[in-house]
Amino acid sequence: MNQTLYYEEFGSSVNPPLICLHGLLGSSRNWRSVAKSMSESHHVFTLDLRNHGQSFHSHDATIESMVEDVLLWMDLHEFKSSHFCGHSLGGKVVMKMACVKADRVDSAVVGDIAPRNYPEGHHVPTLEALLSLDLKTLESRKDADEKLTDYIPSWAFRQFLLTNLDFVGGEGRWIPNLQVLRSSISLLSKNPLQAADRYDGPSLFIRGSNSGYIRTEHFDDIYQFFPNGSIQTMDGVGHDVHVENRALFVNMLQSFLS
Repeated sequence: MNQTLYYEEFGSSVNPPLICLHGLLGSSRNWRSVAKSMSESHHVFTLDLRNHGQSFHSHDATIESMVEDVLLWMDLHEFKSSHFCGHSLGGKVVMKMACVKADRVDSAVVGDIAPRNYPEGHHVPTLEALLSLDLKTLESRKDADEKLTDYIPSWAFRQFLLTNLDFVGGEGRWIPNLQVLRSSISLLSKNPLQAADRYDGPSLFIRGSNSGYIRTEHFDDIYQFFPNGSIQTMDGVGHDVHVENRALFVNMLQSFLS
């Protein structure tokens, strides 16, 4: 089995590296627009985390294992350190990596996630809805979309989720390892940081004003682990900060990294 993470590359090696990590049920493709915008100033790599996209599947779905995957990828590509940007689950990986391997992290940008415990129930209905589909009876993504409508009312969210559905030989299959992600969701919903974890380097947390993932009462949690961090709010934006207003997100990212 190939244990190397799949990645996409943007920009020139003469520029400093920037590694982008996606959220739960996402993939490297979620970062393409941002990566293209950032490629003039940075050598951008968008990675598929384990059990996602075109990367390998594993029964181990911990944040710690994902950090080790990224470190191995960096070693294989001979990067001593890099700037990092992660959204949601990817943000948790960035936070953990910054705290335990600070020498490998030039700076950390975290999209709409805080170092705190989150209720696992938020993701369970979505994962179970996807797992409930009888893939053998599906004829197309449109067919799957119709079957998910009662469980997942948001059309836009369903379209995002259905990027994870592929058809091989006329039969549907899930690209991510849904069973393992479902069984691991309790652990993935917890704060990945320990009390002694700390990152003193430059960090930026970007939150959406319409999202409840980072509220003002969570600011102290962030500064506990990232004492030199800053927090910026994107007005009128929900959880998917890098998608809902890409131009503003890129502007914040460029200003922070410049």
